[in-house]
Amino acid sequence: AAGEGAAGPGPALTITVHGVPAPQGSKRHIGRGALIEQSKRVAPWREAVKHAALAAAHPTGFRRLEGPVRCDITFVFDKPKSAPKRRRTWPITRSSGDVDKLQRAVFDALTDAGVMRDDSQVVDVRARKVHTGDPDAPLQVPGAVIRVWEVTDA
Repeated sequence: AAGEGAAGPGPALTITVHGVPAPQGSKRHIGRGALIEQSKRVAPWREAVKHAALAAAHPTGFRRLEGPVRCDITFVFDKPKSAPKRRRTWPITRSSGDVDKLQRAVFDALTDAGVMRDDSQVVDVRARKVHTGDPDAPLQVPGAVIRVWEVTDA
């Protein structure tokens, strides 16, 4: 609709990350004003996202997005062995993490990779969690597919 801004026809960048998605959790105070990440899984995941973003941006001559940004993220998790085989299930256990904290880890990694200046630029986001083998899973291994657009007036 007019005035809301639109994203161009295709994403400015499509990033495929392999690895188990990890949420950016809470920080824990360890004394003398120092804080550390509580989740041990988030650092390797953020590095994987950052390296995948750099690899996706490098060959295309991509330049950092400075304006408003829209993101579409699909997080893919292995289906637990205990899950029913014939019926669709969703990754809603604690181990898959909160979708907002998963987003936060991705946005921080995209900022570190120079995809955008700051995660405050994200004005529109769609994020979902699916299992490998689901009909709309973009990967058949754990990971994420991240699509990023710069929002324009057109």
